[in-house]
Amino acid sequence: HDIEAKNLEIEQARQELEDRARQLSLAAKYKSEFLANMSHELRTPLNSLLILAQLLAQNPTRNLSPKQVEYAGVIHSAGSDLLQLINDILDLSKIEAGKVDINPETVPLPHLLEYVDATFRPLTTQKSLDFTVTTAPDAPHALHTDDSRLRQVLRNLLSNAVKFTERGGVELRIEPAAATEVPAGATGRGPMVAFRVRDTGIGIPERQLASVFGAFQQADGTTSRKYGGTGLGLSISREIAQLLGGAVTAESAPGRGSTFTLYLPVRWSTYEKAPLPEAPPAAPHGPAAAAAADH
Repeated sequence: HDIEAKNLEIEQARQELEDRARQLSLAAKYKSEFLANMSHELRTPLNSLLILAQLLAQNPTRNLSPKQVEYAGVIHSAGSDLLQLINDILDLSKIEAGKVDINPETVPLPHLLEYVDATFRPLTTQKSLDFTVTTAPDAPHALHTDDSRLRQVLRNLLSNAVKFTERGGVELRIEPAAATEVPAGATGRGPMVAFRVRDTGIGIPERQLASVFGAFQQADGTTSRKYGGTGLGLSISREIAQLLGGAVTAESAPGRGSTFTLYLPVRWSTYEKAPLPEAPPAAPHGPAAAAAADH
């Protein structure tokens, strides 16, 4: 009878655990859906505010003082930052709720690099930073992946690099990735390509490297106060990289700058959506690879 009673206890405990797990996963799903819906609701009034602030800042009838025009500009700029943050939250909640569709297409590398140059050259020039984009001779000429999502990740990595670099420069290097350096978390098959974003910025202490990909975390509160920023860009980038069969890793040292690497399969395939069986942990390549593989 003791055994039967024990078995019954174990079975009840298992049932309770299962119920709890089900409740938790439902709660997470509701949270993501709530955030997605809320974000839509928040964007509508914010768009009206932005349009009106922009009209005031343009001062078409020339009846506002320079100070008033400046204030309207500040309202517009703060509103734009808020909209960006809301878009990021919406994006992250969509990804977490599993509602992101991947639309793979042929992405010629030269087109992608033209876009990167047009977007970031003005920002680096404004801060008197060097900006170099180099491609290894043996890099693929085109990728088969989701163009807009790839651009989004590169935008996030490069805007972070520019934001946290006061002198020196930012470099984007594209080269084939050696199989040994690709993090274990990447599900893509076949040849991989690495997009390395190097900067000579403030850098991140080793112990904080693993946490920079966490939502709503920045390496250090003081950094965000000095440089601004949402702290969501890296979380989103990591999630998107995984959806594309790749991964994002970070290497950094305070005062020496950082290197963020996006690994992507040259060809994205649908079977990468299926979770793979747990592989035995590979020998990590440096602390950053290990930290990124944990995510």
